[in-house]
Amino acid sequence: MKKINLNPLRWRMNTYALWVSFLLPGLIMLAYFAYRKMAPFGTSSILTVDLGQQYIDFFAGYRDAVLHSPTSIFYSFAKGLGGETYGDWAYYLLSPFNLLLLPFSNAKLPVGILLVTVLKYSFAGWSMAYALRSMRWQSGWQLPIFSVSYAFMGWFVANELNLLWLDAAILLPLIVMGLERYLDNQSHWRYIWGLTAIFIINYYMAYMIGIFLVVYLLWRLSWQPYSLRQRGIIFGRFVFGSVISLGLATFVWLPTAASLVNSKGQHMLSGLKNEFEYKPLDLLAKLFNGTYNFDQMQTGTANIFVGSLILIVVWFFFTYRDIRWQTRVVALLVTAFLIVSMMYAPLDVAWHGFQFPVWYPYRFSFVFSFWLIWLAGSVWSPKLTFSWPQIIGILIILIAVVAYLYQRLPKLNYLSSTQLWVGVSFFLVILAFHLLPWRGWWWLPAMLILVAGEMVVSTVGTLNNFSYLTQTEYQNLITSLESVTKTLPSKQKDFYRVAQSFQRTKGDALQGSYYGASTFTSALEHQQSDFMAIIGEPEGDNYVNYDGGTLVTDSLLGMRYLMQTTGIDATIAGTPANMAILPRDDTDGIYSSQKIINNIELSKNNQALPVAFAANTAALSVTSKENDPMTNQNRLWQALLGATDTGPITSANFEQAIGANLDAPSVVTGAFLKKKDANLGASLTLRYKADGNGPYYLTIGSGVSNDDISILVNGVQVSEIPSHRHTIILPLPNANKNAQQTITITLKKASVWLQDVSLYHLKTEVFQQQASSLQQNGLKISSATSTKITGSIKMPIGSGLLMTTIPASSGWKMYVDGREVDTIKVANFFMAAVIGPGEHTVTFKYSVPMLRYGVITTIGFILFMIGFSWSEGARKKRRVKDLTLH
Repeated sequence: MKKINLNPLRWRMNTYALWVSFLLPGLIMLAYFAYRKMAPFGTSSILTVDLGQQYIDFFAGYRDAVLHSPTSIFYSFAKGLGGETYGDWAYYLLSPFNLLLLPFSNAKLPVGILLVTVLKYSFAGWSMAYALRSMRWQSGWQLPIFSVSYAFMGWFVANELNLLWLDAAILLPLIVMGLERYLDNQSHWRYIWGLTAIFIINYYMAYMIGIFLVVYLLWRLSWQPYSLRQRGIIFGRFVFGSVISLGLATFVWLPTAASLVNSKGQHMLSGLKNEFEYKPLDLLAKLFNGTYNFDQMQTGTANIFVGSLILIVVWFFFTYRDIRWQTRVVALLVTAFLIVSMMYAPLDVAWHGFQFPVWYPYRFSFVFSFWLIWLAGSVWSPKLTFSWPQIIGILIILIAVVAYLYQRLPKLNYLSSTQLWVGVSFFLVILAFHLLPWRGWWWLPAMLILVAGEMVVSTVGTLNNFSYLTQTEYQNLITSLESVTKTLPSKQKDFYRVAQSFQRTKGDALQGSYYGASTFTSALEHQQSDFMAIIGEPEGDNYVNYDGGTLVTDSLLGMRYLMQTTGIDATIAGTPANMAILPRDDTDGIYSSQKIINNIELSKNNQALPVAFAANTAALSVTSKENDPMTNQNRLWQALLGATDTGPITSANFEQAIGANLDAPSVVTGAFLKKKDANLGASLTLRYKADGNGPYYLTIGSGVSNDDISILVNGVQVSEIPSHRHTIILPLPNANKNAQQTITITLKKASVWLQDVSLYHLKTEVFQQQASSLQQNGLKISSATSTKITGSIKMPIGSGLLMTTIPASSGWKMYVDGREVDTIKVANFFMAAVIGPGEHTVTFKYSVPMLRYGVITTIGFILFMIGFSWSEGARKKRRVKDLTLH
């Protein structure tokens, strides 16, 4: 029997090329991050754009869920007012690399993210090298050349901050290699496990890979003159393996698909036009190094940079006559299809799940870069030679491309003449290397240096176009936030929400592990946005932001605590004062101050309602008015009480309006302001006297933005008006009786329409009495998690409605005295139920819709594959036995 060598040192020597392919990209990126002094190498950080404003909060929530609160994997009240999170995890957090973040505290997360980023570069390079070696297309020192070409392709570098997508690029070479082995009558498991993995890790990118695999199969069928029967067998294997992968991942994608109906599914095909999205030839600019900047991040062309060597060899592939002409023709059609997809709107939106992406356009373009590198890897070798027609043809194309781009330079802010000539220089030198008649031992290492050099130049040029948060800027807020939230009561037998007047991101609640009301997620239920618009809070298709709360909404939503900045160190980046949003001066003298920690004041709202309470059934018929948030709040509040009076909120008037370089209107709401002298500044000063019985609020319509005006309240500049598409609320001070209050509106444009700019007053005494009345019959919680809340409640005669501030969804079930009861929506958002008077035990349970069916389906596919594999194994043993007997 042959002795198996398990010596790891010997094993490494036998696979040195793969080790180099793995280590080289990672070491290059580690060196770059150290050069940029990113933590742990200095005071900067890797955080930029969405990585610093969204993803890092999800990573903090990931750590909290895995280490402390596993039920929040399914549902979390830190997602706005509460939402299903299984779909969020399926999109953002199921990469196995994220496990490496667990040892890092929230304050040190940027260091962990840097480590994961470096490893993903390494694994991307390794996966391409391993796939090409397994195909027996490349070997030895040739592998690192394709490793760096793939790891540093334009798409990977441009999306470095989108860590959740990078696993798709890592797995794609392994999936295609597995498919090839499977179609060659070898094991099906490589293909099935690879495809299953990407379905689980990120369904969104898996969808794109699925489209590419169908197109790839068409090319695969052109390799040989297969008979119709053989083509049918190949197609059947492809379908079988793909369906099995889809089935094994059903426990992830099925419930996720159900959740998308209430989020992304609401906006499919919106804004679709039958047109090319830019000048098609402008895509040629992306073949040059470093052609990516902030503008390209928002609305750019596809990132398809793969380096000169790949382009040269792809040209050789299409012009080399020893390759079957059918194979080359189909490859050309596939290439054309992918190129047109990156510029023609209907195809573009189809690749993105029939919904145009917000920022980061052409997210599927990694499959095109892979395709080019795969084609090049299938034919290149150090012995490759070109014919003179091939050389002349490629030089003519080069001249034409350079000529076009040179005259387009003024229109392309992502391509400079320097980049153009650097790209041409690399191209000509690498081409010249292939024309050398003598290629000694030095030729391959030199080629590796050339290719790596070009890819690194492009990578550095791209990443240097962005600014990054400093480590201190990030840690200042996180440290302050955690120091306060750690002092809050345990949520195991309690439920409350926390409001704040400062904000690093809309995901602060994930960082501080508390329940808030803001969030930013691609899987946001549209009902959350709809409700926030009704009560006057900033919202969008993928975010809600509880900026301008009132005493009414604070109480209704159970905002028991309020975190405010003390105003100290406002000029220091990352401090609470530096990240102040709308001040909550309306709570002054009403909320009781609890403590001040790290420049954050924590106050308590004694009027906060519990998560469930007895209310009047009149709330079931409450309706809302568009762009009238104060009226909506009043209506809902009064309906919960069953009251017929006007409620605690009333309309108020300004006593005086004074114009500077404009005519002061007699009626402020809806007034049209216009500068008398367009070259001078202009402002409108509005004055009113406080009555000493509660705060005032100013509403601002969607037609008034931060680009139009700035606002001073009593001479103090209000931070930027939040972006909004409905009328929002600006809290004003709770001032003493007869105190003169002044609002100054300064124009930033020649004219401004004061849409829905109105003043309202909230009567504190009336409101507090009503809040106390609702509090008396609240749920007394005995246990609470993210997915199950249990407690007891006394329903008084005449109430009839068990009201909750839990967003209604099909996943929530309500049990009263052990029996499930039918639920109903209040304000088209909150879950409630009509129940009788008396003492009741109430339980709210959440289960992810369709998860159970997904798990059952997955188990079924697992059992099928176990049986199938056993059957295949038994069949092979019989064949071997028959051959032995004969």
